[in-house]
Amino acid sequence: MYRLRTPPAEVARALLIVMRRGSLSAAEEITGHKYETIGRWLRRAAEHAEAITQALVHDLQLSQLEVDAFWSFVKKSVRMLEQGRARQAKWAHVGDV
Repeated sequence: MYRLRTPPAEVARALLIVMRRGSLSAAEEITGHKYETIGRWLRRAAEHAEAITQALVHDLQLSQLEVDAFWSFVKKSVRMLEQGRARQAKWAHVGDV
């Protein structure tokens, strides 16, 4: 994730919060990063899967199942962001992945 001012592990942690809590707003509140920033990270994560996967496995110690669920969620979330539906209520639930 070239040129980010935030370490990949912190980006991965924020995106993991989005996945587990089901909203960018929750991740914004917990991490202190802006909603729009986390949305950009979701898009960039999809482009830089290898670096994020390393951070998820090595820094956050996720299992392969959790990593797979993470990427499924990222794919769905990026699609929702591109459609402009991200700020709608209940825009993403982990159970919908």
